[in-house]
Amino acid sequence: MALTPAVGRSLRNSAVCCFLLVAVLALPCGSARAQSWLAEIPQGLEPAIRAPGYTPGELLIQFKAGVTPDQIASALAQEGVTLEERVTPDGLVRVQLGSGANMSAAIDHWNLRSDVDYSTPNLHARAFFVPNDTTIATFDLAWNLRQVDAYSAWDVVRGNPKVVLAILDSGVAFEDREIPDYERPFVKPGVTMYRRSPELPGPFLPGWDFVHNDAHPNDDYGHGTFVATFAAGAANNTAGSAGIAFGITILPVKVLDFEGDAETDNIVQGIRFAADQGANIINLSLGYPPMGLLRAIGIPENVLAHMFKPLRDAIFYAQRKGAIVVAASGNFDAPEVSLPAGYPGVIAVGATGVDNARSSYSSYGSTLDFMAPGGDFTDINGDHVQDGVAALGIKPFRSSGSLANPDSFNVFIVFGTSYAAPQVSGAVALLESMGIKDQGQIEQTLRASAINPFQSNSGFDPTYGSGLIQVGRAVRNPVGPTVSAALPGSILQSRLTSPNPARGSASLDFRTTVPGPLSARIFDVRGALVRTVYDGSIQPGAHSLTWDGRDDRGNPAPSGVYFYRLDSAEGRVSRKVAFLR
Repeated sequence: MALTPAVGRSLRNSAVCCFLLVAVLALPCGSARAQSWLAEIPQGLEPAIRAPGYTPGELLIQFKAGVTPDQIASALAQEGVTLEERVTPDGLVRVQLGSGANMSAAIDHWNLRSDVDYSTPNLHARAFFVPNDTTIATFDLAWNLRQVDAYSAWDVVRGNPKVVLAILDSGVAFEDREIPDYERPFVKPGVTMYRRSPELPGPFLPGWDFVHNDAHPNDDYGHGTFVATFAAGAANNTAGSAGIAFGITILPVKVLDFEGDAETDNIVQGIRFAADQGANIINLSLGYPPMGLLRAIGIPENVLAHMFKPLRDAIFYAQRKGAIVVAASGNFDAPEVSLPAGYPGVIAVGATGVDNARSSYSSYGSTLDFMAPGGDFTDINGDHVQDGVAALGIKPFRSSGSLANPDSFNVFIVFGTSYAAPQVSGAVALLESMGIKDQGQIEQTLRASAINPFQSNSGFDPTYGSGLIQVGRAVRNPVGPTVSAALPGSILQSRLTSPNPARGSASLDFRTTVPGPLSARIFDVRGALVRTVYDGSIQPGAHSLTWDGRDDRGNPAPSGVYFYRLDSAEGRVSRKVAFLR
């Protein structure tokens, strides 16, 4: 079978990566601390630090402002290198060096040219996660939602579809589509279809696949679908759990290939694409080893000097366009946040376990901002299942002999700062759904509401940043001016006024703006009707309802989780309440 250029490049990188993984295991580390990083990285995470960490023979060259395309072509011809791709319209190009070229010498040579800002290798990034086996445990798999107080947040605000979250990742299971021939080698043998996840009903904006260069950013790795689900997975359906900001619009952008690898030029183009499409938030659950570790494994200083500048420039481009960038801190247990999370203005997110403590792998340091649940390799609750975070997704890639299966869905336990980051992206999206658009105000609100149970005084802690986000507290107590937090298309300003959990009775206040019919009913978690509290007409204004905890036959309802559901001429709204006897 003839390979397209994109497929040939993916196969080439796969072969290179296998060689590099072997190489890094033999490299000495320059310090005891670096050695401890390597020793503490959980099995399965070590490919993220393989050396040299870039595509041999390729350079990214940023020409100075004002250098024309013709002048760039002339310079490349003069130097005897091959233009592979114009990465950005402002002078960043990817080139192939001649056979046998010395990478370090080539970098020095190009950086001396008067028409060049910098040159750097085309780095490899990795997704920051490890999948575990499929499992559905009897214990509360949605512990992450409890930890960040998501349930009470939904009493105030839901995701607004006008808010756009870009998922720069391995793609998203957003459509049903026959897998093209050139992508079938990268999925489970015999699988012919990409399927849309039942947890991701949309809406979606048209995205792009920078790995295969087409308009179908489908997920052939699994990672991106999990990330999108933690941020914005559907609620009130029978599948999986719920994302923090269900209802927002997702922009899928594929930059990671079927093994979770990404080259810098694809990430740069993906970030700029998301910004140009009007993304309000860009989630980057991927990154590079920390600089200290790169030095420890022997990356030369002349390479380190410029190697992340294309990424930096893309981040700054998106920020100038108004996008808020959220990124994972890294899975290296290092006292240094990985890039791109470590860049100024990027919200850097570390991971916590079920006990709220920093996950054993989560990187930290002076540029860390917040924590969110990512799970850890423990079994604190004694249910014989490792304490990861759970989501519905496709069977993920685990090895070259266990490819992803994009037409089959199940609940998986996963770990990583990759999954902490989208929960913060979801929190940002909820605040934006309330009309808060300023990043400074959003960060102040998240800081003011976050908790750190391991620090007696409030304030920044390099191990936990500003603490574990508390979404419910954030949306109830935003810092600075706000607009109405009314739920779009629903009854305005409805809220529980009794304690939650409630004892004896559960009360709800709400306001309507038009006259018409209203029904108020109580449902249990299975969706079965328990009690009709009100069924009649209502006039505009403020109203209150109280459920006395009994079913329609007058019998006491057992302790459990219930839903108040109001249906009116203005739409429908549900409020979740835990009821205790």
